[in-house]
Amino acid sequence: MTKKKRENAADSASRGADGAVINQLFGTLESDTEIESNIAELGAETENEVAAETKPRRFFFIFAVFVIIMAIVGCFSTVRFAVDCTGNLMDNTSLKNEFAQFIFPVVINDIPTFENTSELRNTAMLNSAIWNILINKDTSPYESEGMMGLTIPEYDVLASCREIFGSSVTLEHQTVGSAEVRFVYDEENHTYSASKNTRYLTYSPVIIDMNESQGIYTLTVGYLPPSVAAVAGISGMETSPEKYMEYTISRWEGKNTLLSVKYSDYTPQTSES
Repeated sequence: MTKKKRENAADSASRGADGAVINQLFGTLESDTEIESNIAELGAETENEVAAETKPRRFFFIFAVFVIIMAIVGCFSTVRFAVDCTGNLMDNTSLKNEFAQFIFPVVINDIPTFENTSELRNTAMLNSAIWNILINKDTSPYESEGMMGLTIPEYDVLASCREIFGSSVTLEHQTVGSAEVRFVYDEENHTYSASKNTRYLTYSPVIIDMNESQGIYTLTVGYLPPSVAAVAGISGMETSPEKYMEYTISRWEGKNTLLSVKYSDYTPQTSES
């Protein structure tokens, strides 16, 4: 028994010595726990550093996406603005051309100024109405077979007059015109006679300026004088207006009505063509 006790004591001493050596070499269990804790702390610090680096990257990414979106929106707005401006410009040009065509029969006759259609002379309205048919209408229904003349019913002349000056005007039918261009009225048949190939030496309109307020358009109209080139149908020839008049036109649902004509105080800075 004594011998066994001695052996056990020796084994314990030996184990104690071995444990001391192991503890010196690798540390105790408590030391291992501290190491694991330190490793965990290092890992947490690394994760924090990664998170700290990720936040700026995420911010810059979001900011870059925002800049790209705003750039796209800006491009879209710019294109839309350009299209709208171009559309408006085209609309103004188209409307100016429409107005020029509308007042052409009036400008041809160089009618006197008026503030109200009640002031207009009957002959001025008749001449404008017939010229409106010759310029802006299909005259084939008025042609006589084998003849160079046109026979226009008086009710078409009245309708043409009301297209220009409004539905309230009335006409006293009679022969009108000048020595060069004459429209003869036939009282028996209630018709007007005109030539198919009427050539005229008179003014033509050019719209210099246009302003609109509540459906009322005020136009500055240049009166281009006749020229040999214009009569011959030669384009590309430049000429300047001989005078300037102010036209007031009511436009409602695409229908134009001439309200007044008066002299304009417009002074050209450069020659108009």
